[in-house]
Amino acid sequence: MTSDAPASQTSNQRLFDPLRLVLSAGATAALAVAAAAAFLHFYPRANDVGPTAAALGDASAEILGLCLGLLVGSAATALFVRRGSRFFSGLLTGVAGFCVGVMPYELLTAPSDVSVADALAFTVIILAPALVFIATGAAIGAAFRNVLSRR
Repeated sequence: MTSDAPASQTSNQRLFDPLRLVLSAGATAALAVAAAAAFLHFYPRANDVGPTAAALGDASAEILGLCLGLLVGSAATALFVRRGSRFFSGLLTGVAGFCVGVMPYELLTAPSDVSVADALAFTVIILAPALVFIATGAAIGAAFRNVLSRR
């Protein structure tokens, strides 16, 4: 009886690359927080009419920065990992980056008159567009990696 090479290789290989996933999750979290801070810092407040418009403008700039940082981080993860599903790795890293970076950032930078429950509710609101951006980034990274591997 002959042994099949793919069957013997699958028993010795790990399903994912855990070190690269952990490093990518940290980098994704840092990138999302840095992008949010940059978007918030460079937001042109001169166009805002009142305090409500200023608060909504700051929130939308911050959410856009967070989401774009998560998109780039999950796309880079799909390019960076060597084993396993590239799309799932990008998705997992984006969600981990959200939990590790975005949630603490939002809780720590919440104004003093906002309760912890309200700050957590705001992170749940951020999670909806963030998941769309994370999935898009993972799909872009996986597709780009497939194009590069065919060459």
